[in-house]
Amino acid sequence: MACLFCGSAALEPLYEDIRDHYGIDQGTHRFLRCRDCGSATLDPLPSRERLAALYSSDYTFKPEPGRSALRRFLQMIEWRCFYEPGYRRRVALIRGLTGLHGGLILEAGCGSGLFLRHLREAGYAVEGVETSKADVAYARERMGLTVFEGMLETLPLEREHYDAVVMVNVLEHIPDPAATLARIRTLLKPGGWAVLGVPVMDSGQARWLGARWSAVTEAPRHVAIPSAAGARRLLEAAGFEDIRWAPSPLGENAGHIALSLLPAAATPRSYGEAGEAGILLRRAAGALLMLPSLLLAAVE
Repeated sequence: MACLFCGSAALEPLYEDIRDHYGIDQGTHRFLRCRDCGSATLDPLPSRERLAALYSSDYTFKPEPGRSALRRFLQMIEWRCFYEPGYRRRVALIRGLTGLHGGLILEAGCGSGLFLRHLREAGYAVEGVETSKADVAYARERMGLTVFEGMLETLPLEREHYDAVVMVNVLEHIPDPAATLARIRTLLKPGGWAVLGVPVMDSGQARWLGARWSAVTEAPRHVAIPSAAGARRLLEAAGFEDIRWAPSPLGENAGHIALSLLPAAATPRSYGEAGEAGILLRRAAGALLMLPSLLLAAVE
């Protein structure tokens, strides 16, 4: 077995007996640490078929008009206080890092299409790729978006067609990230940009939270977590040269910290499992945890 980011076989045990914080997978898992670049890789790696079965219908945030008044109210609050500000910050980060203020963007792993719609409203032409049938239907029917169903690596997408390919919180789910980046290179116009949002093993929250970190307890859906050095090596090996970095939006980082401390407050656990009273309690507890988490994220 080798590191998925730098290819080194110098792997050592990092975390043992990790459980899926959403409870979808009932087994335990372990991560190995690469001694060369510091990235983490799940051992053993699940098959793509196994991975596809580990995502619940509530895995992504999707405001649903047919749900109860309480759920609609909570989702409206979450959209206004968390998702919308985070998406605005993501757009600002993309513009700041790439200089792109227009053009055609492909979002790989676009989920329900909420961020893709935000990019469209910011003046970009957009298309998406998503493997979840439910999310593809939501993005097409509710958001009016062009979203292709399937895997980025195998869909017949036009070569040298996009000004940027965006993947936020996706690369760590992919068992062959090198192949994915190679595919992205073929889809980009000359001078195009790959924009990746990933957790990194040498972040502050990774060091503070250890095996409780949400990026770790997202196993086995998270098959690997890069270090900054591991991500750079992967990008350079794929032929990318002008590599730039910026922190994720503050609220998103705070959300990862809060999820690490209280996994039951997460969207799949709250909306997928809890009754009305349980949803309210879980979301309220998560909101309270966001306050200290914002302070920690600001320090980070």
